[in-house]
Amino acid sequence: MFLLRRGGGMSRVCSLLPLWVISARSAQSVSGVAVADGNFCDSRRSGDADCADAISIIQRSKLTKEEKETFWRDGYVVLPKFLNLKTVNKLHTVFSDLFSGQFSTGIYPDEWHWREGISLPNASREICNGWKADHTVRSVILSRVVGKIVANLMGWKEGTRVGQDDVLWKPAGGTPVGFHQDARYISEQFRPYDDNSVTLWMALDDADEENGCVQYVPASHKWPLPDQTSSSGVAQEGFHAHGDSYDASVRTAAARHHLLPSDIRILNTTVPAGGAILHHQHTWHGSGPNRSKSRLRRALVGHYIRADSTFRDSPHPSYIYGRYKLRDSTNLEETFFPTTWKPK
Repeated sequence: MFLLRRGGGMSRVCSLLPLWVISARSAQSVSGVAVADGNFCDSRRSGDADCADAISIIQRSKLTKEEKETFWRDGYVVLPKFLNLKTVNKLHTVFSDLFSGQFSTGIYPDEWHWREGISLPNASREICNGWKADHTVRSVILSRVVGKIVANLMGWKEGTRVGQDDVLWKPAGGTPVGFHQDARYISEQFRPYDDNSVTLWMALDDADEENGCVQYVPASHKWPLPDQTSSSGVAQEGFHAHGDSYDASVRTAAARHHLLPSDIRILNTTVPAGGAILHHQHTWHGSGPNRSKSRLRRALVGHYIRADSTFRDSPHPSYIYGRYKLRDSTNLEETFFPTTWKPK
């Protein structure tokens, strides 16, 4: 999870609108949502071609045995073919619309970072919970197929719900993202804690070392778990890192666990447009700068949590997720954390 400040810098968490502001908007955003042909789409637009196309958004319905084994061995797995290219091309247009303030649902996303004429043109861009603002983003993020794939991978018997999404745009010259673990921001807010979240990173452009692909430390999800009240899973220099120091946090964490420098392998993860990566909540990852002259590196990211998750009792959930916690309740409201798949 990462957040871009207005001027292009990144802060460590994704700040959301106050509960009283977003409750009405979110209620509108999920009302009328129904399952159609294995994917979520808006029942008010059931005759729309976009809704009919939902059945072909995801190119697969399950993971292979080998892919599951790779995920649990390395902490991540690359899926070269995941979104169909028609959806990828449409999302290119959608991303431009979103960052121009054009929201097809009529509802603002929770966060909108980068404004034309205000923000630096080479600053990385992010929108949080774009599924509330755009029909196409919603059809992907709330896909029942994705929910089932994730639940089967993680062994979530009660199903899958959305924690949040990220609409990411790293332009040519964009800066690196510091290494971090998603558990620090997502998993720690909920109970039960173990294996309660997973991230799906979907490439909308060919991603490689030149334009700042995601980098992983294989098997780092098996390192000793950090103290959940510490910042050991946080990139100390912030997500918006500079120069070659963006991997300092993972090297510090490795030293804390008495691992040798030779135990740290940072691998570039090349993914074609339409491909995806699934990674574990404890897998250390970041990304290098976009060193290209003209290439973009856009991605749509879904952070999923197990359907039977509840908020932690103590301490109170962090500012980001805590504002969605209702008084005297640890239940997750469907308005804010919609369930995408449950077993029959």
